[in-house]
Amino acid sequence: MRTSRRILGQIRRAVFVAFLFSGCINVLMLAMPLYTLQIFENVLPVGSIETLLVLTALIAAAIAALALIEIARDRIMLRAAVWIDHELGQHILENGLKQRACSSELRADARALMRLRACLTSPAVMPLFDAPFVPLFLLILIALHPMIGLVAAAAAVALLLTALVHILTTAKLHEESAQSSERAEHWWSTVAGNGQMAGALGIGPGATNQWEWFNRAQIASSYSLGKRSGTVKIVSRTVRLSAQSGVYGVGAWLVVAGELTPGALVASAILISRVVGPLEQLVGSIKAIRTAWVSYSRLKALPADAVVPALGERDTAPRGAIVLSQVVVHHPGRKTAALRAVSLEIAPGSCLALVGPNGAGKSTLAAVIAGAVVPSSGAADLDGVPVHKWQRWEGLPPVGFAPDEPALIEGTVHANIARFREASLMSVGAAAVKAGVHEVLQRLPEGYDTNAGPQGRYLSLSERRAVSLARALHGLPCLIVLDEPEAGLDGAGVRRLIDTLNALKATGVGLVIATQDPRLLALADNIALLAEGSLVSLQPASSMLDSYEMTRTRQQPAEAVGLH
Repeated sequence: MRTSRRILGQIRRAVFVAFLFSGCINVLMLAMPLYTLQIFENVLPVGSIETLLVLTALIAAAIAALALIEIARDRIMLRAAVWIDHELGQHILENGLKQRACSSELRADARALMRLRACLTSPAVMPLFDAPFVPLFLLILIALHPMIGLVAAAAAVALLLTALVHILTTAKLHEESAQSSERAEHWWSTVAGNGQMAGALGIGPGATNQWEWFNRAQIASSYSLGKRSGTVKIVSRTVRLSAQSGVYGVGAWLVVAGELTPGALVASAILISRVVGPLEQLVGSIKAIRTAWVSYSRLKALPADAVVPALGERDTAPRGAIVLSQVVVHHPGRKTAALRAVSLEIAPGSCLALVGPNGAGKSTLAAVIAGAVVPSSGAADLDGVPVHKWQRWEGLPPVGFAPDEPALIEGTVHANIARFREASLMSVGAAAVKAGVHEVLQRLPEGYDTNAGPQGRYLSLSERRAVSLARALHGLPCLIVLDEPEAGLDGAGVRRLIDTLNALKATGVGLVIATQDPRLLALADNIALLAEGSLVSLQPASSMLDSYEMTRTRQQPAEAVGLH
């Protein structure tokens, strides 16, 4: 089973290989101080040109090897970043949709992946590779002279303490800044995504003030974070300069005292940069490293691929038998249940109408039957398997759903009907013909190649409904769920819809229609009456329609039987 842990495990192996390359790089960094030491110790005193040529050839080879290894390390990190962007990005989106993750969670996961990928290819990760080799250079400095080693060790401890102080003093600010930035960014994208409507409704000034309030919090935390980070960077740079100056001063004193050779002094000056350099860079990279670690922890905790073992064992398509058992649905932020202990059965090929006053729960029940809403408790099964799992398996969904608000994604009409899968124009056109909307879609500026736009905004409401209905019928589903399909249709449109639904019934396709239109109720085999989220009655359509005709004759309000 593919999981985020396994994908990140591949990245850890790549990072470990890059770390090994960094070890080779740090060992080759010793070539320069050795070269200067040998020049001062063995070349200048005797004037040996041959020795100089040999040493120069060796240092040239070391520099060339160093360049090649650095290129290889950078390529490893680059390929790791590209690979994780592809593999984990696909996992996040595909599995998030299967797991019914909300849009905010998906966006947060995508941001975490983007930050981790950026860190893998940024210079911020290099100090993590070089810092573990600081003790090696410290030992060499101590070997050259303990006093120089003591200066270097004091500088290293000071830089490590500075990094620790940086972490402790900015941890809370990092979290506050990230949260404030996400709130401001989300608000901006929400308002900007509905810019024309927001302006027309007169909420522009209020929305701007709300964004300003969010942004001020982000600016305040970023300002405080910047001040502390800037101070820490200045302190770390001061420590580095002091350490380098101290090595020169102490080394010169030791040379005068005859305890150190000039070549060792020059070598020490080169080596001290390998001690304090990575640690100073580590202090400056704390923010990027922290962000990458938080992102890594979030991605590591992602759920495994959603699988439905029962589906893979089936050799035949589902028949379309729906069984709801004590279904309860709670919408987020609501105290009262949208559905309360609803139980019913829908036989394959039958037609069920959902009726009731506004707010009775018709749309919610239709969404549960279509697998778009998962019950808070209870079960909604299609042929013994939870219907929401059927809708999210690898094959085409067995339940076609046309909600009251058409849900389209930016792309062509053809792609939306085909659910962005590989599908021929013939199959897409056949679904539109079966839905009775082929002429509507063919009249679009570019026909089926017309771009629907973000959330389908480039199409009119009737055109979006036509695309949604054709999508519901594409792929030969065994059950079609329609929520208020007659909305926005004129008399001719309703007649075409009725003809389409009659044709579907004739082919054995089951229907669930949430409606208040008596013309559509005539198609039903059974009618379920809902009120305040509860199933009041489930009766054959003939008896329910007789009651409806009787109430019309007596000129009683249709609401008495919940049909209008």
